[in-house]
Amino acid sequence: MKKSAQTVLREDAYYTIAAAGGRVLEVADFNTENGAQVRLWSYEGQPWQQWAFEEAADGQYRIRNRFTGKVLDLAMSGVENGTWVHQWNQTSGASQRWEVLPAANGRVKLRSVLADKVLDLVGMRAENGTQAQIWQDVNGENQLWRLDPVPAKLLERDTPAPAPRKTAPKTTRTQTGKAGKAKKSGGKAARRSAK
Repeated sequence: MKKSAQTVLREDAYYTIAAAGGRVLEVADFNTENGAQVRLWSYEGQPWQQWAFEEAADGQYRIRNRFTGKVLDLAMSGVENGTWVHQWNQTSGASQRWEVLPAANGRVKLRSVLADKVLDLVGMRAENGTQAQIWQDVNGENQLWRLDPVPAKLLERDTPAPAPRKTAPKTTRTQTGKAGKAKKSGGKAARRSAK
């Protein structure tokens, strides 16, 4: 086990990364391609909603999706507020390394090593389909995460073929910033339709 301040992460475990409202980070539409969007969705116990924290350097982690095997990454290695977070094949780049910082009430902040900004949600929203991004740390509720271990019984079951589901409206390349100004996203999320 590795300890990040008060947060203990098991290397042999998978976790859900839950926002304040209880929805979790997932790879959108169970997409296995590089550049696939990482967003919030209601937890359904699926492997594309489960993440492993693998030590990358002292106190730094790569966050790997159980279903796709890819890691959380900053689109285009961006460091600006509003840079989207997506998945990508593992590289040695700092755009894929994160620190787990303890916060109040058992929650954490996930800080990008490259950008020195924290994992955040576009528009401070918490509904299904909300895109993950990085933003300067403002101690917002949309920057606090709960890491819950996935029960072993869920890890042992066969993964069913993904069933089609209604998806959230597609986001545009231009997002409204927290200050109300339009800004360009840090990258284009690749998507594919559910079969």
